[in-house]
Amino acid sequence: MTTESSQISQVLLVGSSPVCTATEFFTKVVAALPGRLHRIPDGETGNRSNFIAWQHPVFPIETVQPRLGGRPSDAISGKVYDIADIQPTGYDDQAVASYREFCSLRKTGKIAAGVRFQVCLPTPLSVVRGFIETRFCSSIEPLYEKRMVEAMRNLQEKIPASDLSLQIDLPTEIAILEFEHGRLEDPYFRPYFKPVKTGIIDRISRMVSAVGSDVELGFHFCYGDFAHQHFVQPTDTQLLVDLANDVMEAITPIHSVHYIHLPVPKDRTDEAYYRPLQKLDLESTQLFLGLVHANDETGTKERIDMAKQVYQGDFGISSECGLGRTTIQDMESILEISSNLTVPAA
Repeated sequence: MTTESSQISQVLLVGSSPVCTATEFFTKVVAALPGRLHRIPDGETGNRSNFIAWQHPVFPIETVQPRLGGRPSDAISGKVYDIADIQPTGYDDQAVASYREFCSLRKTGKIAAGVRFQVCLPTPLSVVRGFIETRFCSSIEPLYEKRMVEAMRNLQEKIPASDLSLQIDLPTEIAILEFEHGRLEDPYFRPYFKPVKTGIIDRISRMVSAVGSDVELGFHFCYGDFAHQHFVQPTDTQLLVDLANDVMEAITPIHSVHYIHLPVPKDRTDEAYYRPLQKLDLESTQLFLGLVHANDETGTKERIDMAKQVYQGDFGISSECGLGRTTIQDMESILEISSNLTVPAA
């Protein structure tokens, strides 16, 4: 195609998918998006398809929120938890197993040389705030953080840095900031630390400090996708831009940031939503806008064109969130639209 929208050449796959195996996912996406993918996740198949839900068994049951089946009433008064109380996350084992499938397909030529293997990780804050009863969060988070860093180091020992792209997902950070702005009332989004923004940035920085210098690094900013609904509708991109700029300022002295992904709701074709992007300070970091929605190629074109009117830099395109909670048909629609509205990289 030759429209203005088609001149985009990069597509980002955020993470999860509804398919059954990593090989099936790899095969589908490289066939659908030839020359457009610089990195490919494994589709977060099986029990990983619903973001962090599979981490539930990692924690002592008495520390878990009652609404998730936890039993805080069983907690022993004064108990001090240690690392033995938190099970390994399993992120490293899953990544290494999928990487073997990635390498097998690359040997056959189905995955092009130079394409990286993408591993998507939540922050410890996301997992702990997502599962743990508030009174235990401050004691459990440092332990889970150690387990996450352990997993990150293990997978980096087994996957060459030149092959690896690590994406850090930030939905809970967005939710906590929206809670602070008075736009969310769920008490489980209430921060358990102060100052909030500084605490968020410090936690992200600690996580990034475990990423090797030659490993590619990206960030996925997210408003959630539970039952295909955001935890709150973004007013515009202002909060996202503010956090992205703070992340860039804090992280670039530690590690290069290769890309940032920002979501775009399906109904936002208005200039007001995109206008804060004019203040986005990314320098050489690639921006991906999550504006591709299933069965809506016309609307996707409109969102692309509005973004181009407002944002003066180049950007790639993506779905708004991972695809683990979509149908196969919707995933295929998103891949088709992404292909139709882009061209292979030169």
